[in-house]
Amino acid sequence: MHTRASLVSRLQASLIDSAGSFQPEDLQRHVDVGFAELNRFRQRTVFAGLVAQAGLAMYPCPPTLTRVLACEWGLQSKAELQPWDDRWPGQLPQLSVGYDESDNRVLLLQPAPTERQIALLGSRCPYRYAAPHLLTDSQSSLNDEDAQLLILRAQAEAMRELAMHHASKPYQLRDGISATPRNGMPGYLYSVLLEEFERRVCA
Repeated sequence: MHTRASLVSRLQASLIDSAGSFQPEDLQRHVDVGFAELNRFRQRTVFAGLVAQAGLAMYPCPPTLTRVLACEWGLQSKAELQPWDDRWPGQLPQLSVGYDESDNRVLLLQPAPTERQIALLGSRCPYRYAAPHLLTDSQSSLNDEDAQLLILRAQAEAMRELAMHHASKPYQLRDGISATPRNGMPGYLYSVLLEEFERRVCA
């Protein structure tokens, strides 16, 4: 498991001779930046469901939900049936995020499900949503590729800080993706690492 503590240790080892320029709290900050940037580009997919009720449009929203990816309620029926079939469910509700009168986030099924649709499709409405990854000292949702990308971005952040401190000494570090050594000035390494991170995270 790629925990926060293990990623900090891995980052420290990857920085080789430049690791001595940072305190433990600096390395933790670099990992946190890498984690935030990873979540900005690549989040985890969560499968969930709600219980549809006839005439009800608002439902509880998961606290970690950042965006709805898909609502699968009734899609199979619409793919298998024709509009003239007795079991055709009609216009299916679209799932989105909104706010109630107390300014709490809610899920919106619009138009609200009908009794006929619930009778035809069942009341369980499955959907998928994007949520930030988990990363603590005991929990993680990162796979190997995500962890490599996080280290790559954390290395870039470390080089950015070295460059801001007017470091003119060339440094060597190990690539966050492979074990290939990299050499260069901090500002150059920052640009190269950041470019590679953005290219790989969006692939």
